[in-house]
Amino acid sequence: MEQALEALRTAVDEVDVVLLDLSLPDSQGLETYRAVHAQCPSVPILVLSGLNDESIALKAVNEGAQDFLRKSRVDGELLPRAIRYGMERNRLLEQVRQLAIADELTGLMNRRGFLMLAEHQRNLADRKGTSMALVYLDIDHFKLINDQFGHDAGDRALRELAAVLLHTFRRSDVVARLGGDEFVVLMADVNGDGLNIVLDRVRKNLAALNQDSRFPWRLAVSLGVVQYDAAHPVTLEMLMASADQAMYRAKEATRMAS
Repeated sequence: MEQALEALRTAVDEVDVVLLDLSLPDSQGLETYRAVHAQCPSVPILVLSGLNDESIALKAVNEGAQDFLRKSRVDGELLPRAIRYGMERNRLLEQVRQLAIADELTGLMNRRGFLMLAEHQRNLADRKGTSMALVYLDIDHFKLINDQFGHDAGDRALRELAAVLLHTFRRSDVVARLGGDEFVVLMADVNGDGLNIVLDRVRKNLAALNQDSRFPWRLAVSLGVVQYDAAHPVTLEMLMASADQAMYRAKEATRMAS
């Protein structure tokens, strides 16, 4: 680790990618990733993991590593491909950061940035044969918040929901505000059980927000969820339309129940 950090300090502009073993003689686990990332935050990092530290490797990905590879499965075909994908994804992320892709009110990604990254993630899921999920959200009775408490309160509600989403979802997930009170989250490499856990956490975190006496309004959201299967590919537009329809079905069901 000491030698690697010194090399990065003196020649970081010449480094295209870092292939990082989490078990070094002088550094172990997640701190290994954090030390290297702190030294070269703009360089893509691919993590190598053994059977005993795979969960730590996943945490590194959640904190910003481009991918992780199991040492037992690395070969002359997989490694170059993983490096190429990691560099490509990192290059795209850098391009996105340099564009006007931030929503000014919430600080989340806006529609333009989301479409760029989501299309890339869909293509990547096709190549790797992995799944992903798209979650659509909008605020129930948002107009009433604006009408009763003013547009400043409505803006505050949007910012608070954005903060809840950022706190709830993984750092590797793509969270965006599409416009108005509509939000979207793209989750890569997630199964049904993991998705249900995250959605339940969204509801719990919103309930905690609603207990905050600072706010005279209460937030409720309608959720629409669709999963993408690389074995049955569809366009991003079709995926988004399906999630949007699922969200409105959930909203109608809530209205009928109330």
